[in-house]
Amino acid sequence: MSDHREPDEFEEFGIDSEYYEDDSHEEMEQDQDVETARPFIEEIVFKEKVATERELKVRLERKFFPWITGRTIKALINGGVLRKVKYMGRRSLSKKIPTWFYIPNEAKYEDVVGIIEKKRRISIGVNAMLTAQAPATYHAEDLFEEAFESLDFKMHGRNMWKFRDREIKGKEGKLPPNLDFIIEKNNVAYGVDVKNWIRYEYGTRKEIQFKVNIALRLHIIPFIVARYVDKEALYTDIILKGGICYYYETLLFPISFKSLAEEASNVLGYPTLAVDFLPNYKIEWIEKLHRDYLKRKANSLRAV
Repeated sequence: MSDHREPDEFEEFGIDSEYYEDDSHEEMEQDQDVETARPFIEEIVFKEKVATERELKVRLERKFFPWITGRTIKALINGGVLRKVKYMGRRSLSKKIPTWFYIPNEAKYEDVVGIIEKKRRISIGVNAMLTAQAPATYHAEDLFEEAFESLDFKMHGRNMWKFRDREIKGKEGKLPPNLDFIIEKNNVAYGVDVKNWIRYEYGTRKEIQFKVNIALRLHIIPFIVARYVDKEALYTDIILKGGICYYYETLLFPISFKSLAEEASNVLGYPTLAVDFLPNYKIEWIEKLHRDYLKRKANSLRAV
């Protein structure tokens, strides 16, 4: 399964919750990265009047690594440009609900509290779709399973920890870790894992690495299907390991949650899509990834 495993398995990855923020990434980037990101974050916060850290990271994910956005937010606070304020209404002990919000330093809390409440409410709704019983996670898996089958991929099964003569061993008393499904076409077997997530930090790469390693240990091609994967992880943790990735960008919701998806898009800037069938262009991209893999495989054999 994707994001609905047992909590202690999450802990093995070092991931606490939907709103886990990991700033432990080694600062290999130069300070120029922060200076480059600074005006983009200022523009968003001054326009929106209120922003969550997750919102800023998602709005800017095509421009900057999430950890660069996180470091830049801290720099703007230290420089007196932004202020971090805590929601003063009804509290929740859950780490999965945003408590802190960023506003322009000169703004008054009472002037923006309505926006804070709205963004908090929508964030809670999105989080509820992605955790616990995870309806959006299961939905995304179903959408991609149907898409693969429509392209004549053979489905070997879901929640797979063994394939042919190989299997993954689990801890005593627990089911082994698994892949969402294993598919096959043109004599190429893929281990697919779907990540319909909105969060993504440097530490989250451990999940990608974990799933890629499961596929490799089963002697099949890793195929990560994720709403977002940073370019560094895409190249280092997937492509260099012989795998492929479909970075499909839009958070997928069931059509019955269209209003929440639209609110998340309009208010938080989350790229969302509420559908009960994947659009044709997304299905066609899956087929393109498979054809490209076959071409690379054929070229490498000819080069031998």
